[in-house]
Amino acid sequence: MPLDWEAVDQLPPGSRLATLNASNEALLRVQEGLEEPARGSEESQEMAQEFQRLDAKLNLMLELMAEWLRRQGDLPPAVPLRFNARGIAWEADAPPPPDTLVRLRLYVCPSLPKPLVLYGRVLRHEPGASATRAVAAFLELSPAAVDGLERLVFRRHRREVALLRGQSRN
Repeated sequence: MPLDWEAVDQLPPGSRLATLNASNEALLRVQEGLEEPARGSEESQEMAQEFQRLDAKLNLMLELMAEWLRRQGDLPPAVPLRFNARGIAWEADAPPPPDTLVRLRLYVCPSLPKPLVLYGRVLRHEPGASATRAVAAFLELSPAAVDGLERLVFRRHRREVALLRGQSRN
């Protein structure tokens, strides 16, 4: 996933953290809506078809806008990483030293180039596949942001398992 980080001297003030948490929560809800298929309802078939057409148009608009933004070069490069609601491990050629406070921008939704902005403390370094892996614990996440991250990780894991099962059957 695209990720960038920077070392910071301190966490932002409480009001700024609250705003960041609210933004992260909103992004996680939107991302969840984009990833989850629409559920059937008891609306008329005609209404359901109209919703599908609107959904397809909105998805196309998001894809076009995301592609345009990617071409502007604003997204950081994708790096090998793993994360959950407690922390993140990512590979970097020159990772921040242990005990460094970092601000991370993690782009979790390819069709929506808006990052989660997370703060963490680097705990340690580990050998990675192609570079050193920094391991950091997240700091000051709201309960709703933690819940959203847990759901995101669960959905991604569920999808990965389904893909592996499909490949093993073929």
